[in-house]
Amino acid sequence: MGAVVKLSIKNVIDLWFAEDTPIRQYRARMNPRLWEMCQQVSTDFVAPSGRQLPGQYRKSDKVAFAKLVLDRLEEREAPVEDDMLELTY
Repeated sequence: MGAVVKLSIKNVIDLWFAEDTPIRQYRARMNPRLWEMCQQVSTDFVAPSGRQLPGQYRKSDKVAFAKLVLDRLEEREAPVEDDMLELTY
């Protein structure tokens, strides 16, 4: 299905910073892990430019946000894989 997005910086930015539309809401429902992580990161994210409101973020701020989201998603998935490896031995 086309609504499941590839985990990339551009796709995270397009999903999180896009205008709220029915299509965006659908993409959020189709990508619950990504949407949840964006919500978590947004609560404590401090933009490198120092801007407070997401509507005022520079492109570099949005890229930093997306990288942080992807890093945290990767961290979350890593322990699961390690546990699975331990169970197979």
